[in-house]
Amino acid sequence: MTGGVQRLARLALLLALATVIHTAESLLPLTFVWFRFGFANIIGLSTLYLFGFQDALVVTLGRIFLGSLASGLFGSPAFLLSLSGGLFAILAMGFAHRFGNRLFSEVGVSLMGAVAHNAAQLVVAYIVLIRNEGVFLLFPLLLATALGTGILNGLAARFFISTFLRTLGEEAEERT
Repeated sequence: MTGGVQRLARLALLLALATVIHTAESLLPLTFVWFRFGFANIIGLSTLYLFGFQDALVVTLGRIFLGSLASGLFGSPAFLLSLSGGLFAILAMGFAHRFGNRLFSEVGVSLMGAVAHNAAQLVVAYIVLIRNEGVFLLFPLLLATALGTGILNGLAARFFISTFLRTLGEEAEERT
């Protein structure tokens, strides 16, 4: 396979994996209000480190659209929350990775994404669903969960990246 075809195949694999994780997680019952672990973000973060921001954006948005279609949630309020959270998470992670690459590890970049994800979802929930400022009282609770999931997902992404590179037989050469 040529380099371009291999790259496209790898990105398709990452998109498929992220979509399966997104769909599976959407079918699990919520542990408490709006809380999900966001395991599909592990793949988005890994794509950011392996292939760069544009590809990570495509994988993130692609898995949200495809996962929402697969789970029957496309166009629903849950879809809007997922889309806003995912978009702002990948934007924040892309920014942190590009401009704070020497300051943040995968865990730090993941934390930025988790906080941005929750903040975006609260704003969209306020604008589209709730229309009560009281919704913002959830932010401290969501921030606490973002810290936990951000750390967990960042560590998982670090492991995934090294495993992905080792499996492909490539050197751990990340794109900045």
